[in-house]
Amino acid sequence: MKLVTKLVTGATLSLAAIAGWTYVSNLKRSAAELQIIPKASLYKLGWDGLVIRVDVLLKNPAKGSFVMQFPFVTVLYKDTVVGSSQASSKEVKVPATSEIKLDPVYIQIPVSNVFSVVFSLVKSLFNKEAITMLIRTQTQIKLGLISIPYENKTEVNVQKASA
Repeated sequence: MKLVTKLVTGATLSLAAIAGWTYVSNLKRSAAELQIIPKASLYKLGWDGLVIRVDVLLKNPAKGSFVMQFPFVTVLYKDTVVGSSQASSKEVKVPATSEIKLDPVYIQIPVSNVFSVVFSLVKSLFNKEAITMLIRTQTQIKLGLISIPYENKTEVNVQKASA
């Protein structure tokens, strides 16, 4: 009787391990297929600095859903960080085969950065010229007990927001 109990226990633990491994690998595959598409626009331009509005669209073409931390957004101009979003502990549920548009992220670029680092950026914006910036989004994809870091870099053209 003890042998049968040991065999049943061993089989149950083996099946649980296989099921757990399959579940985690499917979630990792879903996370790998995640697409983050940022769109940036000039929200405010003044003598105190400028504010860039970044709209982030999440696309999950995979069959698995997951939870991720609200992305941390960094704006780079000519390989220099000019601003970043506030860190947030807010979580976003990403359903399977869906798209989610996140709340807008406003990035304040103070006048000290504008004049010392990216004077050409402000000059171009005042002249209504096209500006290309690099938007870097970083997040953690939560897969139950483990989290996977995720980073995406996308070049975007900054335009004046349409009213």
